[in-house]
Amino acid sequence: MAFKDCGLDRQCVPYEQCQEGLVLDGILYPDRSRTQLDEACHYMEKCCNTNDTIDTPEVPINLSLWSCGGRQDLWYYLRPLGYKQQEAKFGEFPWLVAIFGAGGYLCSGALITPLAVITTASCVQNETLPNLRLVAGEWDAAVELEPLPHQERRAVEVLLHANYTTIPIVNNIALLLVEKDSPFQLGPNIQLICLPPPQMVYDFSQCYVSGWQRRDFGGSDVLPKRWTLYALASDQCRAKLRLSYLGRRHALNDSLLCAGGDKGDFICQDVDTSGVPLMCPLPGGEDRFVLAGLLARPTKCDGPQLLAIFTNVQFYRQWIDLKLRERDLDIRPYMV
Repeated sequence: MAFKDCGLDRQCVPYEQCQEGLVLDGILYPDRSRTQLDEACHYMEKCCNTNDTIDTPEVPINLSLWSCGGRQDLWYYLRPLGYKQQEAKFGEFPWLVAIFGAGGYLCSGALITPLAVITTASCVQNETLPNLRLVAGEWDAAVELEPLPHQERRAVEVLLHANYTTIPIVNNIALLLVEKDSPFQLGPNIQLICLPPPQMVYDFSQCYVSGWQRRDFGGSDVLPKRWTLYALASDQCRAKLRLSYLGRRHALNDSLLCAGGDKGDFICQDVDTSGVPLMCPLPGGEDRFVLAGLLARPTKCDGPQLLAIFTNVQFYRQWIDLKLRERDLDIRPYMV
């Protein structure tokens, strides 16, 4: 591969290919600090002395056997120049999947087994199978300079919930399956998220949403956004929905989940964020996550704080388990 020159006997290379950093137990931890020389390079590259340029290193540890919901050690994280808290770092949510159709990016989803991605029915209902592409391990969709490559698969089957309707929008959930002979290969930037056990309670949990914004595609950098939200207790969710969305006589069932918090550009200013996963820490494991919900409809942001409505994944566990078992697919990977 030919690299761009950035000075006398220096070239722009991905951080992992520059032998400048800290070596511990035989593992190179690249120096990600930036100097004036690095300004001539992309933010995911280092202006490296030609003699210090090395081949792409192997993944330092085998993470393919990690339990669901876990994440890679923080040293792998990348941050763009001018990093803001609303931008996800590389590998921060390794189960995040970008879903593309005939017209380009559609929405986000989450990897729950190496063969199955979960998202909203509203995202994929109008797409035909030959056009549905699933990309896991993606970060900056504008370039291919990440420490580890993304993986792309074609969906071979789309399972929409049989009772999904748009008015009112209920049962907004779908499973996308890939060919059994071509599963996603797990690694530091591609992992599975757990599905919530029946007894789990989210009341006022600090959770995260993350995904890409359709309007960003075509820009110089296309990074997944992130935002902190708080899962609301069911009685509080019911009261807020009656006042804002559904009317005072609406009887909320457990198929929906509410989350609230400060208003942010990611959730409030892009109408094409369907399927964005709501990820909550597993009790007793602050750095292990379960998929609490999938953004089911545009977020209401006209009050002092936002109110986001999610498909409650916990409510659909039986449906998910059944659909995968019918196809002889292993459901153990997403079980806590």
